[in-house]
Amino acid sequence: MKRDTFKYGPWAVEYTAEDGGRLDRLSYEGYDLLTVEPKQFRPPAKDYGEYETRPVYGYDDCFPSVEPSPFPDMDWIVPDHGEICWLSWKVDKKPDVLIFSVNSEKLPVSFIREMKFSENAIVWNFQIVNHGNKILPFLHVIHPLMPLNEIVDFSVPNFKTLFDSIAKKEIPELNTPEAVKEYLFKQKVGKTNMFFLREIEGNELTLTFKNNLQLKMIYPLEQFSSIGIWWNNSAYPDEDGCRRNECAFEPIPGLTSNLKENYETNRCWFVSPGETFSWQLIWEFSKK
Repeated sequence: MKRDTFKYGPWAVEYTAEDGGRLDRLSYEGYDLLTVEPKQFRPPAKDYGEYETRPVYGYDDCFPSVEPSPFPDMDWIVPDHGEICWLSWKVDKKPDVLIFSVNSEKLPVSFIREMKFSENAIVWNFQIVNHGNKILPFLHVIHPLMPLNEIVDFSVPNFKTLFDSIAKKEIPELNTPEAVKEYLFKQKVGKTNMFFLREIEGNELTLTFKNNLQLKMIYPLEQFSSIGIWWNNSAYPDEDGCRRNECAFEPIPGLTSNLKENYETNRCWFVSPGETFSWQLIWEFSKK
């Protein structure tokens, strides 16, 4: 598959349109913000889900679900990490903008990811266009995998409850942003965590990298209910040659990353026939 490049000011991007519109590299002033393609890859021998059958790194989009899920009122199970990360995309370039687009093979929708670059920020504009004749439910979750060993600090907003997706239970003692941060930074090599911070009370989170670069992620609070934190400290998939060092901080529309669960509690998004559903995330960068 062909890998293309894009540069604007301090930004350098490598992407593979055919590979789910994946960002293979995103760097700021030469510093990699995302995990990069492994030098060697083999799929794990055990079943860790379909997503693990290809190299996992960089950035892609999860739509219309993250977890495999029956699509409401259809005879279709949404694949692991959604449908569109498995499809070939189209990319248009402007001097300061990358526009990625793809048509679903299962739904009458188009998905557009626009990245507009400035000297110290990326504005991510997303759109779902419904070409069909009925209302469609969906989730969208960004999937920016970042090198965990490069993260030295983070802050998240207050929240009401924390759900541990691996243990399948709420963790009442982790009830403040400070407690979550302290807990995760104490995790030893070989541990993996997937937390959902539910009913969040603020519209931004921050990450600080080893080089003192700070990323502020701003999202519309009225559209997002939770923040997902994936914290993989060289643990998953748990096989020699497969374990990765990565983390991801992901605003989520509902309380889980499963479309069916959120649809049943009216926590997903909906796009009406002939309409466009839009939302925006902003990544601002500064030196701490």
